[in-house]
Amino acid sequence: MVVARILIADHLSERRNILCTFLRADEHLLIPVAREAEAIKSLRETPPDLIILEGSVAGTKLLTEAKAIDLGPAVIMLMGGPPSVEQLVELMNQGVSDVLVSPLDINDVQTKVERALSRRPTPDALQIRFHDLVGPSAKMQQVFRKTVKVAASDNPVLLIGEPGTGKRLVAEQIHRLSARKDREFRTAHCTGLTEAELESELFGHEPGVSPWAVGPRPGLFEQGEGGTLYIDGIDELPTLLQGKLLRFLEGQTLVRLGGTRPFSADVRLLTGTSRPLHHKIEEGNFRSDLYYRLSASQIELPPLRSRPNDIPELVDLFLSRFDVQIAGEAVEVLMNYPWPGNVDELKNAVEQAITLCDGNRVELKDLPARVLKAVAMATRKHKFVTRPKDKAE
Repeated sequence: MVVARILIADHLSERRNILCTFLRADEHLLIPVAREAEAIKSLRETPPDLIILEGSVAGTKLLTEAKAIDLGPAVIMLMGGPPSVEQLVELMNQGVSDVLVSPLDINDVQTKVERALSRRPTPDALQIRFHDLVGPSAKMQQVFRKTVKVAASDNPVLLIGEPGTGKRLVAEQIHRLSARKDREFRTAHCTGLTEAELESELFGHEPGVSPWAVGPRPGLFEQGEGGTLYIDGIDELPTLLQGKLLRFLEGQTLVRLGGTRPFSADVRLLTGTSRPLHHKIEEGNFRSDLYYRLSASQIELPPLRSRPNDIPELVDLFLSRFDVQIAGEAVEVLMNYPWPGNVDELKNAVEQAITLCDGNRVELKDLPARVLKAVAMATRKHKFVTRPKDKAE
């Protein structure tokens, strides 16, 4: 069974309620709406995996919006009676994958919903290894779909997520899937450097502006001509450099530290922050005009604690590099630990367990003591279901 985000657009409240009742047992995320404007707003904010719609609510306009989304949602049409062959052909031409006819039957609804979801096209990016950024959960699949979508443009992208969630990995994947993939991908960090050092790192410097500025030096924007630059910790960017970065985004030109001559640079900018920028804006520490430029597209990476069912797949990935297996009870403990350091912390914990295990199998006793202690003191909310390959072992 595929767990999905389903938008139900129907002006009949009774039928909306019936659909929600039929589908809620399958743990789908359901978004019932009655009006066209609500449906389109929801579609634009977070594209669903499936739309179930009644023609008089959204009709052609919602279908047009859905078709415009790369790797967009599947669509099932609600109808008062069986369609004619001509109607069915027309609906298929408009992107409708199936129809549901009133009165609704629970088996028919569940069968057609699962069929529509299983037939959705899978983007190539979901077959490309996202390195340590894997997961079958709906939250991560949404991240993958957004990654594929934003890679097709040259707009800035703001990546939001706690430390260790994989912002840099997503930035790398955006670059790999973009038209700039054959050029360089460079990274910069806004912490650990003085303001002058960071300005030099990004924009370059002319000789004599500082004791360490012996000769002229191009910054990352110049060095990365034609490629992609990812700036992490953008929320820590000093105010002076915020203005300089805004001028680059407005005119694709920059001036080196200590210089006067402007340079042009063709670089796509991706940025990352561990906390929403609106707090910094309210505090007066981040320019709102720069924020609007940087956040033309946004991807929010969920913390690992919100997607525990992805942990077995991540663990398998880390273990495969060492040809090591793991006991099911150890996986269940890992699923019930909150992972404040997210995927990075999980990776380190697994690698630590590998160094301690006997032979080629990680047992419960090999896990870090802090993990074992925390899980022992808490109620286990998540169960590890033995997979077929585990049984074979």
